[in-house]
Amino acid sequence: MRVEPVAGMPRVRVERGAIPRTDAQEAAIAAAWDAMCARNPRYFNGRILSFESYDAAAGIAVARDAAYRDHACRGVVDLGIACFGSTGVLCVGDGAARRFFVARRGESVHEYPGQWEFGPCGGIDPPADGDELGAEALLAELRREAMEELGLDLDTRGARALALVHDDPVGSTDLMVLVPLGREPAAEGNWEYSQTRWATLGEILAWEGPGEVIPTTRALASWMAGAGV
Repeated sequence: MRVEPVAGMPRVRVERGAIPRTDAQEAAIAAAWDAMCARNPRYFNGRILSFESYDAAAGIAVARDAAYRDHACRGVVDLGIACFGSTGVLCVGDGAARRFFVARRGESVHEYPGQWEFGPCGGIDPPADGDELGAEALLAELRREAMEELGLDLDTRGARALALVHDDPVGSTDLMVLVPLGREPAAEGNWEYSQTRWATLGEILAWEGPGEVIPTTRALASWMAGAGV
């Protein structure tokens, strides 16, 4: 698990073009995907972004347009795809009493079922037009996730990017965005979240045992505590 601090909201440059694979690899991916969909009909082979690199000096992240199927089947054929997503780190209050929104992942999600995480979170969609996503487009993605997952009309006017958190074992990179709020809004869960709550950073770190909090949330919470963020 790696936490890579960012200085401001990055611009995302999107590269196009198919990710190379052999015919045998494609056949194995197709068979694995069919089996996954048979077990869980919620799976959908949409377009995702695969994180490739971040240039801190330029403030530019490079990502490649990819198929979700190719990432979901990485346990069968690993094409080096790292799903690029964004996570809202919602908070209210100040200092040690500041409280953060966390949600428990549903049992039918692909990774870390039943574990707690900062949220909302989700993959960043490739742009329909052009090859770049700016700050407003990234915040719009976060607001969309908040509405879809929590029924929450998220105010992101005070938001700021904190870090990129790389979860190499599952192949993901998340842009962590701090979103200060004036109050604790009511949030509704869906199939992706079974429970929600608000907790201080100290409380989150106190119950970060294995199987309780997802690694990216544990890593960011530890980094925030150490950096005094």
